Amino acid sequence: MKRLLLLHVTLAFAVLSAAEEPKPTNFIRFVEEDETDSLQTAIVTYESPQKVRVDLVGAIHIADKAYFDALNERFKGYDAVLYELVGPSFEDRDKPEVKKDAAKLAWVGQLQTMMRDTLKLHGQLEGIDYKAKNFVHADMDMSQFTETQTEKQENFLTLYFKAAQAQKEVNEKRGVNSDAAGMVMLLKILTMKDSSTELKRMIAQEFDSVEDIMAGMETGGGTVLVGERNKVALQVLDKQIAAGKKRLAIFYGAAHLGDMETRLLKQGYKRTKVEWLKAWDLPHAK
Repeated sequence: MKRLLLLHVTLAFAVLSAAEEPKPTNFIRFVEEDETDSLQTAIVTYESPQKVRVDLVGAIHIADKAYFDALNERFKGYDAVLYELVGPSFEDRDKPEVKKDAAKLAWVGQLQTMMRDTLKLHGQLEGIDYKAKNFVHADMDMSQFTETQTEKQENFLTLYFKAAQAQKEVNEKRGVNSDAAGMVMLLKILTMKDSSTELKRMIAQEFDSVEDIMAGMETGGGTVLVGERNKVALQVLDKQIAAGKKRLAIFYGAAHLGDMETRLLKQGYKRTKVEWLKAWDLPHAK
């Protein structure tokens, strides 16, 4: 009888603990309204038992100028803003000795530039004041990045196949299986008068699944692209807190932040607030 009672108590506590676990936060969303739609990113606040406040600030790398302006103003209020950028810190990017390493990821910038121009948006590197005194580099340098990729046998192809598999699983859950319909819609959009807005709307609707795809990619040991870089960011966070900083932001791509939230919660942080910023304003055609 005692053993049976103990089993019931154990199960009760297990159910209670499971019920109390916070649901994962969405850090990016597509919102439909009467006169305009929008792609939005979250700013989520966490507090440690020591009363240190950390905001996870989701980034979209190309967005409306107003979005970057709002972030620049907000960033002034933090003791430190930890930012992502594989390679050297922003102030060291133009040094001759680091330009060679930077060239290895030049294709990423070229792709973002192409998307920025096609969608008539602004780029993050131009829109954010990375030279602000409270900005702190919190990412891998190029040697860390390449060495860790080698250790994990990660390259563009392995990431591509992981992403493709994760997207397939997400599409199956959503009941999406018509690539042909998507191509017809794309061709229709490209012939519209305001094709950039409609193309942005189509892409923004797909952003709702990005976090699920990234979660799928992080299974089975994770990736250097997300999980390993997140570890580096949180190591820098610990150093900044040890130096006496009490109000901090981590400014990373929104797709990174689900994994980062999980790591913070495991360290004892509590989620206390969620705010949303409009990254893409998508007015309806009149």
